[in-house]
Amino acid sequence: MKKPVFLTIIFLLLLISSIGISIDPAQTYLIPEDSVSLVPAAEPLERVYGEDYSWNIWRSISQSSFRNYVKLVTENGSRWIQTPERYSDQNGEAREWIAEELSRVSEGRIEVEIIGEYQSVVGRLPGYLPVDGPAFLVGGHFDSVPSAAGANDDGTGVAALLEIARVMSQYEWPLDIYFGAWNAEEIGLLGSSEVAYEFRTRGIDILVHYNVDMLLVPDPEDRTVLMVYPLGFYHTGHYWADLTVQMSNTYGNGIIEPVISTDFPYWQQSDHWSFIQQGYESSLFAHESGGAYDYWYHTAGDVWDNEAYDYEIGAEAVKSIGAAIAFTQARAYQMPVHGERSFTLIPSHNRSFYMTITGETSINVTSRWFGDGATYSIYNPEGYLIEEIAFDDASPWESSIVLQTPVSGQGVYQLCVSNHRGTSTGFEVSYVYDSDIDNNDVPDSEEFWFGFDVELFSTDQDSDTLSDAFEMIIGTDWESPDTDSDILPDNWELDYGLNPLNSSDALDDEDGDTLTNLEEFTYGSNPLLIDSDNDEIPDRWEIDNGLDPSVNDASEDPDNDHITNLEEYRAGSDPNVAEENPLSYLITPALTAGVIFVLLAASFFRYRRSK
Repeated sequence: MKKPVFLTIIFLLLLISSIGISIDPAQTYLIPEDSVSLVPAAEPLERVYGEDYSWNIWRSISQSSFRNYVKLVTENGSRWIQTPERYSDQNGEAREWIAEELSRVSEGRIEVEIIGEYQSVVGRLPGYLPVDGPAFLVGGHFDSVPSAAGANDDGTGVAALLEIARVMSQYEWPLDIYFGAWNAEEIGLLGSSEVAYEFRTRGIDILVHYNVDMLLVPDPEDRTVLMVYPLGFYHTGHYWADLTVQMSNTYGNGIIEPVISTDFPYWQQSDHWSFIQQGYESSLFAHESGGAYDYWYHTAGDVWDNEAYDYEIGAEAVKSIGAAIAFTQARAYQMPVHGERSFTLIPSHNRSFYMTITGETSINVTSRWFGDGATYSIYNPEGYLIEEIAFDDASPWESSIVLQTPVSGQGVYQLCVSNHRGTSTGFEVSYVYDSDIDNNDVPDSEEFWFGFDVELFSTDQDSDTLSDAFEMIIGTDWESPDTDSDILPDNWELDYGLNPLNSSDALDDEDGDTLTNLEEFTYGSNPLLIDSDNDEIPDRWEIDNGLDPSVNDASEDPDNDHITNLEEYRAGSDPNVAEENPLSYLITPALTAGVIFVLLAASFFRYRRSK
């Protein structure tokens, strides 16, 4: 290689190295150790408020799981008891197993205790509301007569409470749900009597008690389960029976038959009666309709694998009870009862939905449909048509009000949607009505579970712009503006979709701009946007250079060098330091590239001539 060419290459290398690449040392943005907990929070359960989870519960309750529970509690033989001190080994084993199973299926969320001399098992799934409110109770007895394993009487009751506990403990409900496994029912309702008295002593308010005792033998001519309710006001018991009818009719095969207690000869012979005697009037008795055909009652034939036992109908009764409880817990302040359904109907087919009406209200139905004609009908509890409207044209774009039907009679109403034309039609249907389940002449939509006091929806003890009631519902601390102590206020976290119950999200970076959520809050920027003020300058660069990421300052010039902040950002210069030659930052790169090109061309030309 000729000497001039070699010197030219050396010169070029020195020139490039003098230009250099400036790499800033990595910067770490530290948060004081005592300000944020770095321990990740457990995944929270879904919290129920204002949304009907009855279908979720219905489909999650399993016939096979229900049947397996009957097997597990009964396969070891009779669970007899004579006195608090004298009982079979199986009785004691069943008690311990039920207590352990309630804790196991809920991963410890269900609080279990043994109550009374007869050692009944009571589990409580706590509601999330931190104030006293009414509760639900599902129960059945676990003892049996000496001659029987007691699969139907009352392994079905134990299986029902365990299956409902298994499914409902996967959610957070506003109100407590109790699960009771009573002992000594067969010798005089002794265990449930002790518990009912204890509940009354503790001041526990039971909204409804479903007592399950024998489900597996239906009437062969009328395949139903009886839901026996006490004589009295509609709201006391009949409403709660009708609510299980609503669930069974909507989701299942319509197998629930409400029966008033005066028409049922065994009304005082099961554990609900203990609670009625203590003033818990909303206590119902779920019982098989085929009692006259139950040839295995109190015999050795009452075993879990009895081929005559109908587990399908028993499981549907359990589903109806669980779904009714979930439906009731959907109550929300200033929100009437509502339902939404989407479905497709082929020609000449229909779909029905059911509503339990407590008194005077209006059933308002809106819909849109994609196809051809549609007919909407409302039937009263006796099955008589009270209003119907037919449309021959589709209304696919916006929902239309199709029915506004005033009603006043109590009971289960039916909304029927029909396709009366010749093509398949898709439907989106919504229906709204109000209820008054406590019969106090105040619509449920204007009350909540805070002892029927809605004042908490307008108070804000911690002045964080979130009402005390709202904070109770979502689980934040209404006495602290920063529940998880991560320096991010609860309302700020909610505004940006963060979790005010999880301190670890203070260190997250939702928008990927290298700023943690805590830094975004500190500087007033948006944790979901790389450029909060939309001025084409990233938040990170603005903060690093002392600018405000929440204000559009792209056109400002803090160093008075006639170069705007946006131009400084694009050029990579410092907006706070004036350049000696304001244009040099634009010229230098181009000039350097030009010098390199000229020198390379000259060297190449010189090399060719020297050959």
